Formats: sequence, structure tokens, C-alpha cells
Amino acid sequence: MSNVITYLQENLEKLKLIGYFAVILALAWPIAQMLGSAWEASNIVRSLFDVLIMYGVSLEASSVTIFGFFLGLLALMTIDPKKRWQAFLLWFGLLLGLVGLQTMDLFLPNVDLVGSAGWLLFGLVSGVVVGGGRKLFRMQTAQALEFRRASKLIFYMVASFCVVGFLELHINYPALIDVADNSVAMQSVSLSATEINASNIELHAAATVLFVVTMKQFVKYDAETDFFILGPRASGKSLFLIGAYLEALDRTDSVKSNTPLNPSQDLMSMVEALDRQETKWIVEATGRGEVKDLRFQYVHGSVFPKNVKLSGIDYAGEYLQRLPDALTGMIAEEDMDMTLRRLAEGVRGADTLLLVIDIERFVNNEQMEISSYFSILQSAKNKDVMIVATKADYLAEDFRTERGLEPHRYFEDFKQYVNNRLRESENVNSLITETAGAEVHPVYYQTTIDENGNRVPMRDETGSVTTVGFTELLNKFGRG
Repeated sequence: MSNVITYLQENLEKLKLIGYFAVILALAWPIAQMLGSAWEASNIVRSLFDVLIMYGVSLEASSVTIFGFFLGLLALMTIDPKKRWQAFLLWFGLLLGLVGLQTMDLFLPNVDLVGSAGWLLFGLVSGVVVGGGRKLFRMQTAQALEFRRASKLIFYMVASFCVVGFLELHINYPALIDVADNSVAMQSVSLSATEINASNIELHAAATVLFVVTMKQFVKYDAETDFFILGPRASGKSLFLIGAYLEALDRTDSVKSNTPLNPSQDLMSMVEALDRQETKWIVEATGRGEVKDLRFQYVHGSVFPKNVKLSGIDYAGEYLQRLPDALTGMIAEEDMDMTLRRLAEGVRGADTLLLVIDIERFVNNEQMEISSYFSILQSAKNKDVMIVATKADYLAEDFRTERGLEPHRYFEDFKQYVNNRLRESENVNSLITETAGAEVHPVYYQTTIDENGNRVPMRDETGSVTTVGFTELLNKFGRG
């Protein structure tokens, strides 16, 4: 079973691509047939086009312009690196839809695209401009090349076509707008004059809902989870966020992503300190009253990439015991200092809490200082929880000795080993039980013992530190 779950996790994007392709393949034709029938049965939509005709804009000109506008938006979506695969699927769906309409002698058989090239070009250019195409001509900036407006407008257009088409086809009503003799008049219609056309209504309703929901997924750029980290004093919160950033930076370089990570100034100051080759552990525990803003974003996925934002504040661990009272209102707002207030705001605004377990304390049989987690979880309801074990290098040597395996090469085995060892602690075992059996995810820096007996980070020939477990963790964040 675990192998099946691992396979699904590793190939989730490919499976989603196959699923979306199947949805487009299955729905494009019936949606096109529904829209064609809706056009033939429509009153309001036809009347609106009649108004345009009254002002000198022919049906062919208006329909070709709308078609060109959609093509302009879709072209921008194709250029957008994060929406390229979705755009390819929509191109395929568009071709199927056009063929479906042609079988009903609608649209393409009735328009001259060459003769209406001016209108087509006008719609195309309008779609590019309105969709944000001016970004194509700007100087390179710190912002990613994304055409969010184009994707949203495509969704709004497709959703409007489907919903309005469904209503026009399945609600029979007298004409509401009378266009005649160069004048427009609204007609009064009683409710008793309307009736429901129940023919294929279940099929069309299901197809409309499924197609609109699928389109909604196509325009998503951002993950829906905000992560906030909590941990005792000197438990490695800062080094955890630095390690996550370094991993995100490595994967950004490897895939040549055009999305900046946008790290905060405090985070970059810590990274710069750790990057000094002549230093050991330069990142010290945050002092009382000191608050550091640590945040960045990264892109998860290659087929359907999306932005993931990881943020938090680094604070003195002594605040952890006061946090439950701050969350429940036992401490008045005016009695909180800035650090406690920001901590409470961070927990309330987060979807997922990252709870840190310090393995160094566990190995040294020291107080874990995680009892406050139980009160925090009771005070902050409806939060997802992930447990992260920092400084897992303290167990890496034991794993290597007992199993004869390298932790970084057999990480899943090492993770299970860490989970089994940590459950030896009644406190940790109770926390895991409290979080519905949440799996503990270990992370660490490769370390060595120096001549003074201190544990210090190992550095490669370039002076860079080496991290373990962050690749898997960032993938887990992206799937969240």
C-alpha cells in the first residue's frame, strides 16, 4: 500500500494531466452541442446581438471579434510557463468544440474569417492587451512572467458561456427584449409564461458543473495553504527556514524557473551569515524581544506548477507558553508585546502549523518543551498540522550504524526510523496521537565533529552546506 501511495504522490501531476485530458475529451463535444442548441433556442442572447446589428455591427463581425478576443487570451495563457499545459488542453478542447458546432452548421460555416480579418485582428489584439500582454515588452523585473488576468478572463468567458447556454436551453420564456424599427423595448413577462425544458437536463447540468470546476482549477496559481512554524527556544527554527530556502533556490536553478523567490531581508541576512566559509554555526538563537520576518516563495510542480509561499517569524522560544492564552483572549490585546501579538496573528492566519521537535534534546534526554503544543492545538481549531524534526543528524549516525544505510540515500527508511525512535518519548507519542497520527518529517544539515568536540556543518568544495530532507518536505508543502 505504501508503494502505491508513494507512486501516486510522485506521479500526481502526470495523473492530473491524464485526468484533465479525459475531462476535456469527454466534455468538449457535449458542451459544444449544448451551446449550439442553446443559441438556436435563445431569446436574450440573440436579442443582444440584434441590438449590435441595429447599430451597424453584424452578427459575423461581433462573433468573430469575440472569437479573436478569446484567442488572444489563450495565446497569453500558452506563453505563461505556469499555464502552458492547461492552454494546450484548452486548444484541443477549442478544436473539438468548433468541430461540434460545425456539425450543427454553426459559426465556422457561417463566417468568412478572411473577409472578417479586421474584426478577428481587433479581437485578438484586444484580448492580448486586456489580458496583460504589455508584460511581454517590459524590461526584465523581479516579477514572474504570469498572465493571471488572461487565465481568469478565459475562465469567466467559458463559465459564462456554459451557464448562460444551459439556462437558455432549459428555460423556455417569451422574448424579454424587442428590437424593431431601430428601437429597443423591454417586454413584461409573467412567471407563468416560463417553463422548464427537461430534455437531457441532467446530462447538461453535470457537464456544465464539471467543466466549470475543471476550468476553475486551470486558473489557480497559488497553493491554498499558508505555513507557520512554532518551536521551543533554540530548536532550529531559523536554520529550518534557511534550509527550506536553500532547497527552493537549488530547484529554481535546476529548472531555470522565471519566478523570483522574493526572500525577506531578515532571511537573506541569515543565509549570508551561514554562507561565510570561515564560520561554523553563525545563526544563533533569536534573543528575547527580537522578531525576524522570514519568508519566501517557490514554484512546485512542472506540469501544473503553482506558487507556494512559506513564511514565518523567528522569535524567542520563551513566548511559546504564553501563546495559548493570547489565542483564547485570556491575555488582552493591550497587554501583549509586539512579538506575542505577531505570533498570535501568524497562528490565526495560517492554514497549517509546523510544530518543531528538537532531536538534539531528545537524544540528550533533555526537556522537550513541547507541552505548550497541546494547548495551542486546542486554542487554534481547524488547523492542519505537520510535525518537523530538526537536527535529525543526531540520529543519522545511529541509523547508519544499526542499518548499514546512508540516511540521505534511504530517506524513507530513515524517516520511519526517526518516527519509531521519537515515539519512545511519551510526550512526542502523545503529540502524534493528538494530531491524528501525523507523520514526523526529519530534516537536518550534514554535520561533523570539529577538533573541539563541537558539531559543525559539513561544507563541500565550494563552501556550501548540505541539507537532507528538505526536498521531500517542500514537495509535501506543494501537494498540500
